[in-house]
Amino acid sequence: MQDLRWPTYATRNLVLDGAVFDDVAPGHGSMRVRDQAGNVYLDAVGGIGCLPLGHGHPRWIAAVEAQMRKLVAAAGTFWTEPQQALASALGKRMPWAQTRTFIGNTGTEVTEASLKLALRATGRDVVIVFERAFHGRTLGALGLTANKAYRQPYVNCLDEEGPSFARMNVARAPWADLDAVRALFDRYRGRVAMIAVEPIQGEAGIFPASREFLVGLRELCTEHGALLGADEIQSGSGRTGKFLAWSTLVGDDAALAPDIIWLAKAIGGGFPIAACCARAELATHMVKGSHGSTFGGNPLACAAAVATLEVFDEENLLAAAAAQAPALQAIAKEDPEPRVKEIRAMGAMIGIEIAAAADAEPAAQPAAHLADAMQANGVLVTICNGHTVRVLLPYGAGATELRQVWTTLRRALAA
Repeated sequence: MQDLRWPTYATRNLVLDGAVFDDVAPGHGSMRVRDQAGNVYLDAVGGIGCLPLGHGHPRWIAAVEAQMRKLVAAAGTFWTEPQQALASALGKRMPWAQTRTFIGNTGTEVTEASLKLALRATGRDVVIVFERAFHGRTLGALGLTANKAYRQPYVNCLDEEGPSFARMNVARAPWADLDAVRALFDRYRGRVAMIAVEPIQGEAGIFPASREFLVGLRELCTEHGALLGADEIQSGSGRTGKFLAWSTLVGDDAALAPDIIWLAKAIGGGFPIAACCARAELATHMVKGSHGSTFGGNPLACAAAVATLEVFDEENLLAAAAAQAPALQAIAKEDPEPRVKEIRAMGAMIGIEIAAAADAEPAAQPAAHLADAMQANGVLVTICNGHTVRVLLPYGAGATELRQVWTTLRRALAA
């Protein structure tokens, strides 16, 4: 098939046709997909973490279908019941007493919203981020993203030379290095608006932050009058077993919570929607005209997200997600694979790092071939940075699916 899109994706030479429901229990979503040739795959990509309920969950479909017959789009100047229901449901899941929410369409859009809020609320002009970070591909979010290959020729950050379209006041620190962050606060004294951090770095290869590091960031922000923003686009919405990865890693103490939290991916159950949640008093800085979105908060997307959150509760899916990491660790212990260097996992957010050969070049990518090799054996995964197999199954996946991932990975490594 000829691809008529821009050539921006490393395509997999696979045309997906639909979900497979042959072995799905009534009332649940599917974890498997079929291509046009009839081959069936376990889907551990899930639109890159967007399918916590699996494909085609009947409760989710019913909510979307009902809303399609009622009201699909409305300008942001009007209220709708699904929009307010979603904002209320998210507020109850945030660590603050009062929450205000901006609803968008994609993760990068709500990253942009967090930037605007931080700059307006503080009156400052510098943001601190981290090496390996990924926050999105629109211009502001791109400035926060570490990979220069993504940023050039668009954005240069502080201390970066060379031509670019835009220069942004973004300072970058090594991951987990509180002394380096402290030094940046000293260097840009009185100018730091926000630290933006992924509690678990997803695109980098599933690297959870330590509690000490996250609490240290909170303390530094409080000391210097800066805001703390948590990018939970990939790690949030229940994937780690609690609604927020921050809660999994740090706990639920409101005094240690971030000031801004943004979500996307899993929150819509497969429908494009995102949200930037903030302490209510901060949100008052976003006055009329300071931000907006044509489709953000549309009633159809909001109905999909509300249904997703309801299914989480009805089916106890967060507890099921929490069980995935220990289940895979147990499977790996029973059937060890010497070429696996490390399993980094929290709940249903799993990274399996592959060791490079002893004589490999420093830039070797020992997992690069595994997406195709595992696909040929019936499992779809993504590869992060050439070294880590990323597994983002629906939250209801259990030992059967995880064992299939593990055995398929071992088979691919042996090939």
